[in-house]
Amino acid sequence: MTVIGSGTPEINALISAEEDMLQEIRSDLGRNQEQLDTLTAGQRATPDHLDASRRATLVQGRISLFLETAARHVQAPQVADRREEIAAKIAELEEEIGARARDDRLNSFVSRINTKIRDKAIALDLEHKESPIRLDPRGLTVVADTSRGPVRLADMGGGENWLGYHVATLLSLHEWFSEQNSPVPRFLILDQPSQVYFPEDSPDSTALAGPDRTALLNLYKTIQRTIEALDESFQVIVMEHADLDDEPFRNSVEARWRRSNGQALVPHEWITEELGDR
Repeated sequence: MTVIGSGTPEINALISAEEDMLQEIRSDLGRNQEQLDTLTAGQRATPDHLDASRRATLVQGRISLFLETAARHVQAPQVADRREEIAAKIAELEEEIGARARDDRLNSFVSRINTKIRDKAIALDLEHKESPIRLDPRGLTVVADTSRGPVRLADMGGGENWLGYHVATLLSLHEWFSEQNSPVPRFLILDQPSQVYFPEDSPDSTALAGPDRTALLNLYKTIQRTIEALDESFQVIVMEHADLDDEPFRNSVEARWRRSNGQALVPHEWITEELGDR
C-alpha cells in the first residue's frame, strides 16, 4: 500500500498527459473534417460554375451573331417574301403538265380507235370511208376529214350510214377496252339494226332482198369478225326483226319470238291476268 500510495501522483500525471494528447488529436480531427467539407463543397460547385460559364459564352455568341446579322440586313436591300406566289405557280405548272399528259394519252388512244373505226367503215362500205375517220370524244360524234373539210356524222347521208358508223364505233371501242383489259362490261346490245333497211310501207315483213339484204348481212359479218378477233371474250346481243338464212346470222339465233309460233319474250303462261287494250 505504501508503494502504491507513493506511485499515485506519477500515475495521475501520466493519465493527465495522455488525456491532453487525446484532446489534441480530437482538435486535429475536427480541423481536418472542416477542411474536407470545404474541399467537397468546392468540388460540387465547380461543374455549376463551368456550366454557368458555358451558358454565358453561348449567350454572348448569340448576341454577337444577332448584332452582325442585323447590321447586314440594315446595309443589304430588303428581299420580298414571294414564297406563296412561287408555290402557287408551281402548283399551276404541275396541273398544266398533268392535264397535258392526260390529253396526250387520250389523243393517242383515240388515234388507235380511229384506225379501227375506219377499217370497219371500209368493210361496211359506208360514205366517206376513203377519208380519215375520227371519233370526237367531246362532241360525242364521228367526223370524216374530207378534202372539202370535216363532215360530222349528222351530215353523212342517211340511216344506213348513221347505223354503220354507230356500230363501227361501238365495236371499235369495245375492241380497245378488251385489248386493254378494261373493266368495261364486254357485251353490246343492239335493237333491230335492220330497221333502216325496211321500206316504210312494209315494216312488218321479215324478208329482205337485194342491196339491203347484202348490207345487213355485211353488218352481221363485221360483228362476227370482231367477236372472233377477241377470242369470243366479247358478246353482242341483238333483238332483230329480220330473219336471214345466211351465216353467221342463222347459227347465231337463240330464239324466235313470233306470233306465228306462239312464242314471245314473256311466255304466255306467265301472264295471269288479261290487261286488255290499255
